[in-house]
Amino acid sequence: MKKVSKISCINLAGFVLKFKVVWNGGESGWSALCPISQTESFDLHTLNIPDGAEVWIEVQALDQKKAADEHVLYDPTSGDTAIYETRKSPSGFEIKLIN
Repeated sequence: MKKVSKISCINLAGFVLKFKVVWNGGESGWSALCPISQTESFDLHTLNIPDGAEVWIEVQALDQKKAADEHVLYDPTSGDTAIYETRKSPSGFEIKLIN
């Protein structure tokens, strides 16, 4: 599982969305509204996440909330970023970890 200290979400869904970081026992607040073809990010160091915790994103758009199926691990010493991408789908939108 990828170890990261930052999470980004690229909005390729064709509509405005917002997202938050989730881990067992906690979650961040919602990001700012993310316009089409833009990216929003969270620095995980600011969220009081336990070292080694599994983290993922939850996205809200079109009156739907969906959580990413693919998770990553928080490692405060990592310089890597998990990049999730949202795309339009027949059910509204889908979330995919792309790196």
